[in-house]
Amino acid sequence: MDKQQLGKKAFAFSARAAGACTALAQKPVVRGLGRAAQQFILCAVLARGTILNGFSPFAVAMQGAVCARGGGFAAVLGSFFGYLVLRSDLNGVGCCAAALLTLACGHVFADLRARHSAWFMPLVAALCMGACSFVFLPRLTPGTVLLFACVLVLTFGASYFYLLALSPPRSENDMLRPGGLLVLTATLLISVYDISLFGVVTPARVAALVLVMGASYLGGCAPGAAAGVAFGITMDAAAGHGAFFSCTYGFGALVGGVFRGAGKVGFAAAYLCAGAAASMLGADDPAFVSGVAEGAAAALVFAAIPEHVWGMARDALLPAPQNAQEVVQRVRQGARQYATEAAQAFYEMYLGMMSGLQHGKSAADQDVRAVFDRAADKVCRRCTLCAACWEKDYVGTLSALNDVSVAMLRRGRAEAADFPGHFSARCVKFPEFLRAVNAALAALRQRQEYQARCEENRSLIAQQYAGLTGILRQMGAGMAQDITSLPARERQVKRYAAAFGKIDRVAVYRDGNRRLRVELGGEGAERILEQAEGFTAGLAALLSVGLTPPEKVCDELGSRILLREQAPFRAVVGVGQRKKPGEKVSGDAGRYFVTDDGRACIVLSDGMGTGEGAAQDSKGVLSLMERFLRAGIPAQDALRTVSPAFRLRCDGTRFVTLDVLTVDLYSGQAESLKCGAAPSYLRTGGGVTRLAARSLPVGLSEENGAEETVPLRMGHGDLYVMLTDGVTDGMEDEWLKGMLLERAGDSPKELAARLVVAACERGATDDMTAFVLRLEKTR
Repeated sequence: MDKQQLGKKAFAFSARAAGACTALAQKPVVRGLGRAAQQFILCAVLARGTILNGFSPFAVAMQGAVCARGGGFAAVLGSFFGYLVLRSDLNGVGCCAAALLTLACGHVFADLRARHSAWFMPLVAALCMGACSFVFLPRLTPGTVLLFACVLVLTFGASYFYLLALSPPRSENDMLRPGGLLVLTATLLISVYDISLFGVVTPARVAALVLVMGASYLGGCAPGAAAGVAFGITMDAAAGHGAFFSCTYGFGALVGGVFRGAGKVGFAAAYLCAGAAASMLGADDPAFVSGVAEGAAAALVFAAIPEHVWGMARDALLPAPQNAQEVVQRVRQGARQYATEAAQAFYEMYLGMMSGLQHGKSAADQDVRAVFDRAADKVCRRCTLCAACWEKDYVGTLSALNDVSVAMLRRGRAEAADFPGHFSARCVKFPEFLRAVNAALAALRQRQEYQARCEENRSLIAQQYAGLTGILRQMGAGMAQDITSLPARERQVKRYAAAFGKIDRVAVYRDGNRRLRVELGGEGAERILEQAEGFTAGLAALLSVGLTPPEKVCDELGSRILLREQAPFRAVVGVGQRKKPGEKVSGDAGRYFVTDDGRACIVLSDGMGTGEGAAQDSKGVLSLMERFLRAGIPAQDALRTVSPAFRLRCDGTRFVTLDVLTVDLYSGQAESLKCGAAPSYLRTGGGVTRLAARSLPVGLSEENGAEETVPLRMGHGDLYVMLTDGVTDGMEDEWLKGMLLERAGDSPKELAARLVVAACERGATDDMTAFVLRLEKTR
């Protein structure tokens, strides 16, 4: 076995192992044991810490924070172990009693409304600490009482910040939790302050220095100096004298923050020099030699920590920049406003064109007198009897012509017999006048036909404007749905994905439909695709949500892999098709696809006739509908744009049937849209329902908005069958209903093939297509 194959197998094994370990870690029992161990260790270590002349309130404070989150038994065991085993003094007995009393109060007041407030259990812990430690005060002097009150305030404050540290962040940029983590870290360092190496170096102070350097390196001068002073005061309080560490830590972080852009080594050197310079001010302090040695050790430890570890710390503690999010929000609002304004503009154009059409119809040249006026201008103007007919006997002439109008319009031309005898006898140019009347009538009919075609075309364009209005309004509504970023889950995903290789970009968010999406980019993306099954299983267990397999996406944002929240349902589709004997291509065109927002779509189109012409028409309509549906546009709005475009192209001489089904895989809600299509069949439970078309085919319907969708509700195991009229026209379909009831257990592919074969056996010879969709639960 060569090294390459061995490496692939080893990586596959590690991917499966990572997925199994992650799944195991997410089990309730394992998570419960992990929380219990965490509480036990924290309380045991904090019980060692003393402050303000021997008081040890930190484990009691942690007990209050743990009880506020609904636990406490493991914490009280840790407190007993720390106070009685690791310390073994009289004050420890009182603190054990305070921890036990805090646990009891937490359970006694469990149903109290105030119990769920963030301040309640910290206050209980402080009062229990006071009740159990007051008897151990050596004497009641003002100084002792004041010191004891400070201990109680410290207990309350520490418990409150412990609770913040143990709780998840309340918002994306919650700075209280990092403050809680800072307090927890400081008190843990106080608890192990008495441990030293060779009597010179104190590990607690080295750890504090590394944390201060990290704060200055990640946040700059101000956060670094604040952390330096905070940890310096903590170390000075643990030492019990002076402000040596406050000065050296704070000044070193302040200067080091200036050199944060020089890399880790340059930053560490600058911090070390600044700290050493500040230490010279306290050369007589007992901690001077230890401080210099600890600074050097901390600089070495800081430089040895990998860069990506500091990056993870930055993501975990520092707030995400708001500028980019605000810019994105402004862009979304601007785009939504533009889409809405454009939709309103197209709607007003639609109303304007429809108003013009109505005005054109009312002002159309329907006056038959124009026919006689044109004939008179051409013939009678040069006649010697013109004055007698059109001036002296004007009323009689008009009466005679009105009598001709009805028969002339009904027949489409005028004949000599239509005119009264006295009129034809008196007119000296009657044959010529008759020819002029028929010519003017023919011209009028041509103008009317041309105007009708123009009005029809304008109506179709107006309908397209109406369709575009619906599409733009849909886009505006989609932009109004905010995308929610999940930084805490991004950190979880980044840590998990690091086991598969270097991942530079991680985005975890909920889209406008509140569905989870995960995007990953970096060198490790290819390995994730190679081990897709193991990676998806582990990540799904980590996030406690089902995920689709990773897919590679390449667009203007670069190359990355995308995982979506898995829908509760999936659509299993089978297709059966047969072209008409003697034809090279089928006039039917069908397609099945799933959109990005989780809608399963079936589109089936049947062109008029057979052969290449019908195939071209059906494929053209199908392609346009697919593009709109993939863009998230509802089928009805899409058809309002596609139908007028097709009618304009074919000039009303051809048509296609259209059958559309959309199924939301997250809810089971479905919609059916039919335009002249053959009936579809829905099998739910033990019955079969026939769904017939209510609208004319695309290219024939002249009414905008006549197409309506039919809402449906589908569940697990339901079948939907979509057919062209080559299989059945719905008149004799008992055989089809019987097959759906008898063969419901067959796969959709087998059932679709059986339907086509059965139709052939019944003598069908036209193009035939059958789609069968079964909805199934994914888990």
